[in-house]
Amino acid sequence: MQKLAEICVRRPVFATMLIMTLMVLGVFSYNRLTVERFPRVEFPTITVTTRLPGAAPQEIETEITDKIEEAVNTISGIDELRSNSSEGVFASLRDFRAGARP
Repeated sequence: MQKLAEICVRRPVFATMLIMTLMVLGVFSYNRLTVERFPRVEFPTITVTTRLPGAAPQEIETEITDKIEEAVNTISGIDELRSNSSEGVFASLRDFRAGARP
């Protein structure tokens, strides 16, 4: 390493050309990298939606939401569970851990 420093001090044009060569190779290599900016990623998710026209949110919760949640909670690998009961509609979203198969 010390020998390289001595050569670069004695021959500054050589040092400049060496650095320029490394920069050109770096730019060339960077442009050839095949990194996807937006890779295709699929998140394992299941959505359950049911409708009971004219039913109140409390009715939806007791008649549908509780029963579906009990049945679906037996599935292993669930990371997150979100449910929403509104007038006449129940919606539930299950997110699974990466690598889990729903």
